[in-house]
Amino acid sequence: MDAPSLSIDGFASVDRSEWEAIAEAGLRGCTLASLTTTTADGIQIAPVYGPTPAAGTVARPDLPGTGDRTRGSSAAGRTVNGWDVRALVTDDGVTAANATVLDELLRGSTSVLLDADAIGIRSLDDLDAVLADVHLEMATVALLPGPDGAVAAGWLLDLWERRGTPPDGRTGLLGLDPVGVAARHGGDPAVGPVVNDSVLTVVDRARDLPGVRTFTVDGTVFADAGASDARELGWTTAGGVAVLRALVDHGMTIDEALDQIAFTWSADADQFRTICRLRAARRLWARVAEVSGASDGHRGQVQHAMGSAVDMTRRDPWGNLLRGTVAAFAAGVGGADAVTVRPFDSGLGRSDAFGRRTARNTQMLLLEESALASVVDPAGGSWYVEDLTSRMAEVAWDRFRDVEAAGGLAAAVASGLIAEETDACWEARRARLATRAEAVTGVSEFPDLDEDLPERSPGPSDPSGPLPLRRRSEAFESLRDAVDEVASTPTVRLVTVGDLSDHSARATFAVNLYAVAGIRALPASGSAGGSGTGSLVAVVCGSDGGYAAEGVDVVAALRAEGVARIHLAARADRLDDGLVSDLTAAGVEEFVHAGSDVVDLLERTLADLGVRMARDAEGGSA
Repeated sequence: MDAPSLSIDGFASVDRSEWEAIAEAGLRGCTLASLTTTTADGIQIAPVYGPTPAAGTVARPDLPGTGDRTRGSSAAGRTVNGWDVRALVTDDGVTAANATVLDELLRGSTSVLLDADAIGIRSLDDLDAVLADVHLEMATVALLPGPDGAVAAGWLLDLWERRGTPPDGRTGLLGLDPVGVAARHGGDPAVGPVVNDSVLTVVDRARDLPGVRTFTVDGTVFADAGASDARELGWTTAGGVAVLRALVDHGMTIDEALDQIAFTWSADADQFRTICRLRAARRLWARVAEVSGASDGHRGQVQHAMGSAVDMTRRDPWGNLLRGTVAAFAAGVGGADAVTVRPFDSGLGRSDAFGRRTARNTQMLLLEESALASVVDPAGGSWYVEDLTSRMAEVAWDRFRDVEAAGGLAAAVASGLIAEETDACWEARRARLATRAEAVTGVSEFPDLDEDLPERSPGPSDPSGPLPLRRRSEAFESLRDAVDEVASTPTVRLVTVGDLSDHSARATFAVNLYAVAGIRALPASGSAGGSGTGSLVAVVCGSDGGYAAEGVDVVAALRAEGVARIHLAARADRLDDGLVSDLTAAGVEEFVHAGSDVVDLLERTLADLGVRMARDAEGGSA
């Protein structure tokens, strides 16, 4: 074999094919291609990227603030003051909300996001009380889009006037999003124009306030219901276009209309997809602005990244601290102008001061100690990030065109098209969650049966529109909730076959599997089950060889003892067909393994143990 050629500094030059051969030698017969994953949008993610662009995509040459804005809406990014640390305020009542607002602004948040419905703001005086002692010329006030958005927006405009806040000192987002609100809360978005007279009244009052944006087109409406990345991007962009058309029809220039619109995007614990989602969103909107004839200085997108409600768990809520940190990191790297981290305890109800403090300090640490905003587009140039951004934008543009062909976003929501596609996306994800192909740490993996959950006051009820909030952990938490209602913790008998080295891995798997539903797997000694627990359900754990040697006898002994349901830890398709037949004949009713539908399995196991799910008790079907 010829000696390798030498490159700079004496290092051997190895081409990609040579590198792949070396890498695959360590994969025990698998190829690099076998490590490829596919997103819900059909985008393939390779295990490694290099300088050769995949499928013709190229790294973006544009500088931040120029071209398609992928790398940022402005040349300086957030390097001067960092991003806007925006605190979500959902306290029950104006007095509690005011205390939270003051505490947030005093301790590091730079703006507040008010949920007027959750707080109970019913008048201008209520809003004034919520913002009592706040210097409005020094803090940005944003309103969460809601059913009475135009009324609440009018109150904020009135409050600035009541306080005598100078026009150039009024900074805020009025939170109007007619189609998104109809999708989340209900109502027919196709009745009347997308922007009606009450909304246009707000628009006219705010159009001369340079620090105020009237519309917040909210992509989390789609993400919270389970839509894929490209659908969130494409549909939200379509929502922005609907507003843009309405404002131009109202007499605004395209540049004036663009300056009235901001966007909210979801930020979740998938770090790279969140980064690419924000970058792709800017590219899509810059394209819309370009073809609409906007001048170059108005093609950027004002972005608010909102921590994903889908990610928030009620069980093991401390894991939300990690998920929120990853989401905030990704939002910062992705170039968001403002970031909201959901408090770790928000799934339990209304967050307390500690929950809000950890959410706020997550951002403060990223900004002040990690200096995350000091670099514009730090992920730019990464072959993986550039490729995924391009692919995501391409698929999202197709979804945008689909909605436009259907008559626009309002028509697509009213016809049920958006709900239908979202339901399909969620069903596919639900299947991945149920089989734990997508794990929820602390809930579907590594649950803690002895956790002591924090207590929080009840939060506002979830919206009941065509696009509901769907949390990843819901199905698993329903199992735990059912167990919490019974007098004693249900158990299964853990029966091991062979030596410790033979059964250790599968026994550990089984203990964690049943713990997902709050069931304890209690060991029983002896190859025939021994004395142990008297549970009606048993799980047998051992090696494949152990099953061949004594598995049938163990199962038969358990059945003779009166065990009603017998599970065996193994994949039936990896055991000898004759052994599977013998085990089944002896009494094995379920082969449990890493690919099992955990939700279905555990629901049936709870039923065998006499535990009824809430929907069963209410007369529903399992």
